[in-house]
Amino acid sequence: MSARKHLKKIDNYTYLLPQDYKEGMRVPGIIFTDESIMPEDEALEQVANVATLPGILKFSLGMPDIHWGYGFPVGGVAAFRVEDGIVSPGGIGFDINCGVRLVKTNLHISQLDERTLEKLADKLYEYVPSGVGVGGFFKASDKDLERISHEGARYAIELGYGFEDDYKFIEEEGRLPNADFSYVSKKARERGRDQLGTLGSGNHFLEVQVIDKIYNDKIAKEFGLFKGQVVMLVRKAQ
Repeated sequence: MSARKHLKKIDNYTYLLPQDYKEGMRVPGIIFTDESIMPEDEALEQVANVATLPGILKFSLGMPDIHWGYGFPVGGVAAFRVEDGIVSPGGIGFDINCGVRLVKTNLHISQLDERTLEKLADKLYEYVPSGVGVGGFFKASDKDLERISHEGARYAIELGYGFEDDYKFIEEEGRLPNADFSYVSKKARERGRDQLGTLGSGNHFLEVQVIDKIYNDKIAKEFGLFKGQVVMLVRKAQ
């Protein structure tokens, strides 16, 4: 049975996976996508599986980057009632708080020729550590790890890895007020130490992109975005 065949198109970028698609679904699924990036059946099956979990509210959601994951699809979102809901490591992710950030430039694509783009790619590979087992330029001591855990982005800025106002544009200003580093195991500290300051591995990436279409002029203007603009999209565990 193909989940794709059961999708009902709501509009050009929204599809419904009906609640009666699979026995036990408590809510329908909603997938935000279009024909060109339609997810595989395995990911849609996971959207349906999430919809069977106790306490789920309204919908099991799939974002545009949805693909097959562990239990939840990667790019899957769901909310649960506290009273009868669940806590799922597969729903949070094994790299908690992984997300994307768009970095704007003032450049128009017409200002960059092929040779310049090649040089840019080379420099990104040179300056951005990435991959399994690749350490960053910053070698963190136990004290550094503790301060990063408690102070977050502000400590990184203090070390020179950001601008003064960066933390103002980060959720919770780049730190969690109740963080307690004493609960982090020695094994977890050692695993995370070398990854600090790197892009990581797996599906983390840094891409130079071009805005080729504006769908909402008002919002684009508020964000300072324009057609032909060169931007960078970073996906990283925070």
